[in-house]
Amino acid sequence: MNKKHTVLFIHQNFPAQYKHLAPALAKLDNIDAYSISKEDTSLPDIKHYKYIIKEGNVPGVNRLAIEFETKMIRANAVANLCLKMKDEGINPDVILSHPGWGEAFLLKEVWSDAKFLNYFEFYYNTKDSDIDFDLKESQRPDYGFDLLSKLRARNAPFLSAFEQSDIMICPTEFQKNTAPEIFKNKISVIHEGIDTDIIKPNNNASLTITNELTGKKETLTNKNKVITFVNRNLEPYRGYHIFVRSLPEIIKKHPDAYILIVGGDGVSYGATPEKGSYKDLYFNEIKDKLPRDNNIRFLGRIPYNTFLNLIGISSVHVYLTYPFVLSWSMLEAMSMEALVLGSKTAPVEEVIKNNKNGLLIDFFDHQGIAKKVNNILDNPKKYESIKKEARKTIIEKYDLNKICLPKQIETFKKLLK
Repeated sequence: MNKKHTVLFIHQNFPAQYKHLAPALAKLDNIDAYSISKEDTSLPDIKHYKYIIKEGNVPGVNRLAIEFETKMIRANAVANLCLKMKDEGINPDVILSHPGWGEAFLLKEVWSDAKFLNYFEFYYNTKDSDIDFDLKESQRPDYGFDLLSKLRARNAPFLSAFEQSDIMICPTEFQKNTAPEIFKNKISVIHEGIDTDIIKPNNNASLTITNELTGKKETLTNKNKVITFVNRNLEPYRGYHIFVRSLPEIIKKHPDAYILIVGGDGVSYGATPEKGSYKDLYFNEIKDKLPRDNNIRFLGRIPYNTFLNLIGISSVHVYLTYPFVLSWSMLEAMSMEALVLGSKTAPVEEVIKNNKNGLLIDFFDHQGIAKKVNNILDNPKKYESIKKEARKTIIEKYDLNKICLPKQIETFKKLLK
């Protein structure tokens, strides 16, 4: 009989990046699985513990220490919970966590014999990176000592995690290459994976939206001209300002095209605007160049099934990003045979090869984006082979069940030997 092993997942928003790996490991006969987060999260075959924060930030703490202090508050709460778990006889062989939240920072002092398989997402560099990519943009914070020192302080938990980790898993080569050279040998590049059995082309997709001027409902299919743009929030890091500036020329040539924009009004990355939202700030730049009766629709945040229908009717999906973490949505769009027009930035170029499995454009070239989109709407059949190749790329390199999940499980098992 195989020896029983114990695995512990820690993430404040569990399952998060472990939404596939955690259930897969829990199903193995020789694994007892546990999880810790700040929420009441229930997954089959995984016993969950919730940590509680009982202290807050100290007023007047140094500006460079605030973020680190927040992470240490989480770390202390999790460590106290883990000491109680240890008293209950729980001793994990392998601990998986996301160091960016700080929660597992102290756990080598609780379970000194445990192996650590940490998730590596991004290391902040101050040159030739996301932070100095878009300095001409007037809404960017001043690129100076204040900002750069905050980024160096933000990296502190990752430096500790590099030392703590036996292996780190990272989703892309680009993200791995942000890490200091001395630690790269600890990082294995394995994407979380795309479930191509579910995320696949759907010629019967449709989406019903509401005309904000008339209140009339409209149902769109892949017979309509549809441009899609999707992000968690509408902000510069994901090229919202550039995309919006391309819209007047697109609408001028294709007034019957629908521009469906998905994302919230908040900020996921970078600085917040001085007032209001980036969504309104940049749209106000171009609204006087648009006809009053246009087909731009802001859909806000949408359920996942709605997202799949959205991509299913897309004529062209525009994805722009700084040199930063790659969004799952771009890979999911490719898996559905959407035609992706992506930015010529490192994370995108790792996946998309121009005119083979997608199209690439300079991030800052809003006029070029408009021209490309207009060409696509004029000649949609021209790009059918590219769309097929896009899905082929995802199946061959990012398929959840055939490629990524088996590699993740294999990496985990290495730590049990």
